[in-house]
Amino acid sequence: MKTLARFVTAFAALTVLTPLPAFAEYLAPDWSDFYVPSVSAPNWIAGARDGAYIGMCVACDGTMLLEVRVNRDDGTGERVRSGETTAETYTELGKANASQLGGDAEYYGTEDIAFASAVGFATHARIGTGDYSSTYQLWSDGQQLIVRVVGKDRAMVDAVAEDVYEAATPLTFR
Repeated sequence: MKTLARFVTAFAALTVLTPLPAFAEYLAPDWSDFYVPSVSAPNWIAGARDGAYIGMCVACDGTMLLEVRVNRDDGTGERVRSGETTAETYTELGKANASQLGGDAEYYGTEDIAFASAVGFATHARIGTGDYSSTYQLWSDGQQLIVRVVGKDRAMVDAVAEDVYEAATPLTFR
């Protein structure tokens, strides 16, 4: 009986102390109160529209646009989680698309990103018009968060995309 009591105590302690895997829960964000300091008036016109958050920089050299949207996962999330779709896969697809687009299109690469158990990629490219694009995509709980910024200045596009991603992610998943 004493052995059983020690086993139960040890098992309970182990259960409490063992870290559990993180599971991202989709939070169905309301973009009407979304705020990112680097994307605010007077330099930006931004706000919620049709279930997304969109913005345009009116003070930037050239046009800079952003979009934050949540879509239903089309199955890509499971392929990313299983390792079937990788950053390398995305990079190869991006390079192939860039070569087909012609013009100034170029693909700079893909990075793995994660938040809780949400998994995804950050991609960086120059699209056929010569504009730069940074896109963050996270998949979890049957949903896909997309943050996309397009503009003339690569460093600014990357910085804005990262700021918006960091602000949108905790509102979308936990």
